[in-house]
Amino acid sequence: MGDIIKVFFMNSINDLDNLLIISAVIRKYGYKIGDLLIYIILSITLSRTIYVMVIHSLAELPGLRFITGVIILFIAIRLVWSIENDNKARTIPSISIFRMILIVLATDFSVCLDSVIITAELSSTPLFIITGIFLSVSAVFFLYNSFSEILGNTSWIQVIASGLIAHIAILSIVKDPITRIPVLFIEKFFEIHINSWINIFALDIAIIVIIIGVIRRFQNRTIL
Repeated sequence: MGDIIKVFFMNSINDLDNLLIISAVIRKYGYKIGDLLIYIILSITLSRTIYVMVIHSLAELPGLRFITGVIILFIAIRLVWSIENDNKARTIPSISIFRMILIVLATDFSVCLDSVIITAELSSTPLFIITGIFLSVSAVFFLYNSFSEILGNTSWIQVIASGLIAHIAILSIVKDPITRIPVLFIEKFFEIHINSWINIFALDIAIIVIIIGVIRRFQNRTIL
C-alpha cells in the first residue's frame, strides 16, 4: 500500500507540467481532454507501466534520450509556430481518435521518462505500479477536465507548454550517453562545472520559445 501512495504522489506532482504539454498538443488537433479522457487514462496507465518494467535497459540505451529530445524540440517549435488567436483555435478534430492517442502516447513518452525512472526505483511490483499510475493519471486529468473551459480555451497554455517542452528536450539531449564525451570535453576545456550551465542553457531555450509564441500570438491578433 505504501508503494502505491508513493507512486501516486510522485506521478501526480510530475504530471502537473506534463499535463499542460499534453493538453496543448491535444488542443492543436481540435480535441478536448473530455473527449478523450477514458482513452488517455487507460493508454497512459498501460504505457507507463510497460516503460517502468523495461526502464533499466531503456534509460541508458545510447541515442534514446538524444532522439526523443530532438523530436520533442521539433514538437515545441512546431507547436509555438502554429499559435492561433483564441477565437481561431480549431474546434473540429483534424485527425482520428486513434492517431490522436498515438500522438499523446509519443508526447507522454518524451516528457515522462524521468518520472518513469523514479517510479522504477519506488516499486518493482507491477500491481502497485499500475494502480499508483492509474490513480495519479485519473486524478490529474479529471481535475484538468473540470477546469477545461477556463484553462483549455486560451492559447497562452500552448505558449507555456511549448517552453516546457523545449526545456525538457534540451535536458533530455544532454543526458544521453552519446553526449557525455562532448559534454566532458567542454567541461575540461573551459574548466567549468557544466551541469549548472546546461540548466541555464535549457532555460534560455525555453524562454526563447515562449517569446516566439508571444510574438506569434500578437501577430495573429494584429492580422485580425
